[in-house]
Amino acid sequence: MTGNEGEPLRLYRKALRYAESDPEVFLGTARRAAESILLDIAIREAVGSKPTLESLLTVLSAKNLVPPKVVLAVRTIQNYGNYGSHAQDSSVEEISAEDVRPCLNALTQLAVWYGQTSSSLAEDAARHELSDHRRGRGTTRLADSTLIVVKAVLLGCGLEKALARRNHHVVPVQLPWSDNLVRDVSTRVLDVAVYNEQRMLRLLETEQGVRDQVVPVGRVGYSMGGRNFYLLAARGGRWGGVTAQEFLSDPAGAQIAVPKHSDMFSNLLSALSTDEAGLADMGVSVLDVPHHLGLELFHLNRDVLAVGGQNLRMHAQEGDAYFELLNSDMLSLPTQERLRSAAANVLIANRAWLEELDLRPGELHRELMRAFHESGSDDETYQHLVRDLVTHASFPPETLPDSRERLVRHVLFESYRWGRP
Repeated sequence: MTGNEGEPLRLYRKALRYAESDPEVFLGTARRAAESILLDIAIREAVGSKPTLESLLTVLSAKNLVPPKVVLAVRTIQNYGNYGSHAQDSSVEEISAEDVRPCLNALTQLAVWYGQTSSSLAEDAARHELSDHRRGRGTTRLADSTLIVVKAVLLGCGLEKALARRNHHVVPVQLPWSDNLVRDVSTRVLDVAVYNEQRMLRLLETEQGVRDQVVPVGRVGYSMGGRNFYLLAARGGRWGGVTAQEFLSDPAGAQIAVPKHSDMFSNLLSALSTDEAGLADMGVSVLDVPHHLGLELFHLNRDVLAVGGQNLRMHAQEGDAYFELLNSDMLSLPTQERLRSAAANVLIANRAWLEELDLRPGELHRELMRAFHESGSDDETYQHLVRDLVTHASFPPETLPDSRERLVRHVLFESYRWGRP
């Protein structure tokens, strides 16, 4: 969820904290979270309604803005919330954590849908605004990012200075990390972006518009040095006592949470040496989740397995409740090499933009990479970069400043060999 959905996300996370410790409080907070989510959708879609759960659900479902399965989830939350409101009655038996599990499942289903929907709405709105906004002379639109690996490149490569010398100024645009970044460069909604190299090459092969207008400028490193794949499990779940070898030999019944339209999903397929149809043949199901969801996935189902980014990975390492059932180091050498290749990121640019600046891809790449390596080798610049990343990169909301700095330093070392391990 983006920064604009603070209240729904805050209530959702608050509800999760009470699911086991105080189920009665959980039910009330779950209802408030559901109401907040529907209200945010109504505001975004300019739909008028009383700010009550029943009114919001009635109006939004009538306009087909909430799919039937999500309506069912909200009804479940509503019914449990009504039950919880009578929990103080002495004739009502005390509510247990097990009693509220269907409500917990419904709330997480609602949150997953909301994350996907709100991200899509925000992305569409940003893209529409960019398309309508007249481009100023001497302006370069750059795909900004809150991902540590990408943001480090953007901060350290000196692109703003390089373009200033050519009488251009950079306008950073915040858009999600997805294949649409490449398409946006092809249509010149964006001029420059950093994206996963393999997914970019696949789009060059399959989409004529991308092939005609997008130019690979050059590689800008490997996420986590090519060792960025992991499969996270809860120690208290089904896979808690299973080894990597046992899982690989019999993964049937696994439910894996991963954003499907991402390089994370591609890495999962590569790690298991299969394709999407092969996953189904193995008896493995995929829970398509938005990038932002973190350890709360395990509140839905302790048996779930998660493939995520480095924030989730490091957050899980702060306690003993989770472990990496599988990671790059546990796989065969050929598979490790495939995953390393898949971890390469590349700078891409619009062909017309390069021509306007009279820049050749190789020339621009050398200039930027020279500045990037100088940033990592100068201690003062490196420390400044760490502080910038702690401030501007995205982290799970529960992480403390010290944990964020450790994460930043770890990712920078693994990806670019900056600093110390």
